[in-house]
Amino acid sequence: MPSKKPYNSLEQIPEFNSEKEKFLTLNQQSLAELLTFIDFADDKLTIGFVEINFAKDRDALIKILQNHRQCQDIQFKILNFSKELRFLRDAIVEELAGIKIEDNKKLVVILIGLEKSIGMSGEYPPVLQDLNFVRDAFTTSVPHPILLFLPNYALTRLAKYAPDFWAWRAGVFHFQTDENTKNYAIEQTLDSEKIRESFELAERQERIDLLQRLLMEYSPDNNHQASTNIRGCINILEELGIVYRSIGEVKKAEDSLRKALYLVDEKQELAQEKSSILHNLGYLYDDLGKIDEAIALYKQSLEITERIGNLQGKAATLHCLAIIYANRGDVDEAIALYKQSLEIFERIGDVQGKAATLHCLAIIYANRGDVDEAIALYKQSLEIKERIGNLQGKAATLHCLAIIYANRGDVDEAIALFQKSLEINERIGNVHGKAMTLWSLGYLAQEQGDFVTAINYLQPSLEILQRLKSPDAEKVSKIIAKVQEKVKSKTVE
Repeated sequence: MPSKKPYNSLEQIPEFNSEKEKFLTLNQQSLAELLTFIDFADDKLTIGFVEINFAKDRDALIKILQNHRQCQDIQFKILNFSKELRFLRDAIVEELAGIKIEDNKKLVVILIGLEKSIGMSGEYPPVLQDLNFVRDAFTTSVPHPILLFLPNYALTRLAKYAPDFWAWRAGVFHFQTDENTKNYAIEQTLDSEKIRESFELAERQERIDLLQRLLMEYSPDNNHQASTNIRGCINILEELGIVYRSIGEVKKAEDSLRKALYLVDEKQELAQEKSSILHNLGYLYDDLGKIDEAIALYKQSLEITERIGNLQGKAATLHCLAIIYANRGDVDEAIALYKQSLEIFERIGDVQGKAATLHCLAIIYANRGDVDEAIALYKQSLEIKERIGNLQGKAATLHCLAIIYANRGDVDEAIALFQKSLEINERIGNVHGKAMTLWSLGYLAQEQGDFVTAINYLQPSLEILQRLKSPDAEKVSKIIAKVQEKVKSKTVE
C-alpha cells in the first residue's frame, strides 16, 4: 500500500526534462493535489476528474504519473474509449476482467477518450444517460479508484447530463494548457502552410480535434462572445466549418460558420473575416442546392472584398459565382467571371486558384463540344494540382477527364480514371466527390448492361447524397429504380 508520502518537488520525477518544465511549473499545485488524491484513495471506487484540454498534455501528464517516485506502489491501467460508446460501465468491467493486479500494488484506472462519446453539442448524450442510470452499480463492479481525463467542455457536459454520477466525485483537478501546446495546435491548423485539399481523412479528423480543443482555450465556457480573443474564436469556427464541409458533415459545418458570422460585427478590422465567412457559407449552400441563398451570400462577400481591396477573396468569389451561372446555363456570363477570376489569380500568383479556374473553364469547353481544348485545360490544371499536392482538386480533374473519355467511347480509360479519382476521394474523406464518382461508375456499368454492378455503385452513392441532403439524391434514386426495372425484365426473360 502507499506510504502516504507528502509531495515535495519536481525532483521526484525521474528523467525530468525542459520539455515538460513549463507544463509542470504551470500546474505544480494541481499535480501535487492529484498525487495526494492517488496516494490516499482506498482500494474501492473513488472517482477523480482531471480537466486537461489537449491530448499532448494529457499523455505527458500520464507519463509523469507513471514515472513519479510517489507512484511506485501504483499500478496504472489506461483504458482508451476513443470510439463511440454508450455503456461505459460494461466496457470498463470487460477490460478489467483481463487485468492481473500486481502484488503489493494498488490499481488505479485511467479513462481517456470519452469526450468522443460525450460530444460537444446536443442534449443527453447516450453514454451520460446510461452513466447516470447505472451509477450505483459501479460500487461493486468497479472497486478501484478511477481518474477520468476530460477536456473542459466534456467535463461541463458530464456535470450537466450525469449529475448523479458527477456527485460522486472525490476530486476535480484543473490543468492549464502550456503555451507550447497551444502554439503547436495553431501551427497545425490556423497557421499551417499545407493546403486543406491535400489532407487525408485522418489528418482532417485530427485537424477538427485540435481546432475544437483550441476553441476551448479561447472560450472555456462555450460563450464565444465573452472570449477575450473574439478574432481567434472566429478564425477557429470558420476553419471548423470548412473542414466539416470537406468530410460531408453539413450540419456541423453550417453551425460553425453561422456561429462565426454571429461574432462578426461591422467593425472595419473584422471586414475581411466577414467576407470570408460569407463566401464559405455561400459555398455550403451551393452544395445543398440553395442557389439563390448562395448567390446572395457571394454578392455580400464580393462587396466587402472589393471595398477593402482583398484581391484573392474577390477572385475566389467571382470563381464561385461563375460556377453557379455555368450550372444555370448562362455560359457567357460564367466565362466572363472565370476570366476575371483567372486574371486576378495570375496577377497575385495564386496557383491553386488558377488551377481551379482552368478546371472550370475546361468544363464549359467540354459542354460546348470543344473537347480538345477542354482536355488541354484539364491537363494544365492537373499538372498544377499534382505539383502543389492538391489531392481533392486532382480527384475532381481526373473525374472530369474520365467523363470526356467515356463520352468518346473509350470506356476502359474512363473507368481507370474514375477509379483513381475514387481512391483519392476515399483516402481524403471527400464523401461528396466519392458519391459523384460512384454515380458515374454506376452509369457506365448500366450502359454496358451490367445492372448488378451498376446498382452496387449507385446505391452507396445515393446513401451519401441523402445524408448530405444533396438535390442530386433524387436523380440517383430514379436511375436506381430504372435499373431495377431492367433487372426484373431481364429475369423474366
